[in-house]
Amino acid sequence: MLMAKPRKTVLFIVEGCSDKTALERIFRKIYNSNREIEFRVTNGDITSDKNVTTDNVCEKINELVLEFLHVSKLNKNDIYQIIQILDMDGVFVDDSAIHKGQTSEIEYTTTTMACNNPDKIRVRNARKSAIINFLLTQKEVASRPYEMYFMSCNLDHALYNEQNLDPDKKQEYADLFYEKFIDKERVFIDFLKSDVANGVPDSFPESWKYIKKDLHSLERHSNLHIYFTQHPVM
Repeated sequence: MLMAKPRKTVLFIVEGCSDKTALERIFRKIYNSNREIEFRVTNGDITSDKNVTTDNVCEKINELVLEFLHVSKLNKNDIYQIIQILDMDGVFVDDSAIHKGQTSEIEYTTTTMACNNPDKIRVRNARKSAIINFLLTQKEVASRPYEMYFMSCNLDHALYNEQNLDPDKKQEYADLFYEKFIDKERVFIDFLKSDVANGVPDSFPESWKYIKKDLHSLERHSNLHIYFTQHPVM
């Protein structure tokens, strides 16, 4: 009797535990016939990390991959692809959209971003945009196929239409979001197209050109729907 061929793993990298809660089980249900789906959390935005640069960002991702392989007892060749989902956080807007605010935390609207130290935002945006643009040139990271998708202004905004969500509310919204799509996982793809893309082109390269223009990286958008076109369910 022939042994079934082991299924390859798609490793998704997201910023927070609530991101994993909202998406992992949906992706597992959608691809349960032909892929293993695993989500790993960076516990923050590595593209905004002061210690991460274009010189070492691939190394940082590789460390996360190696940690996953150690825990899962898999080999690197067992990974079909690495998918990173990033919050945009207004990274590509003009400096004129950056205002002085009252708090140390950045507060977002669909047209502005503000904190009590606007220079902090400008420096963050310069670093983050440079790293994103670098990663977009990478076809492989950690010696595996690599793609990057965006949530704008962040995942909470894209999926729940909530900006500046309190940290203690993120998990609650993530749980409710997953429950919304229990046994209706394919509807999730339609939801991305109808409610979240909001004018984002269906072409992967064009979607990234779009999010870099005007105030789009502050607005509610995502190109995650394109993943299902690029990698159709078998």
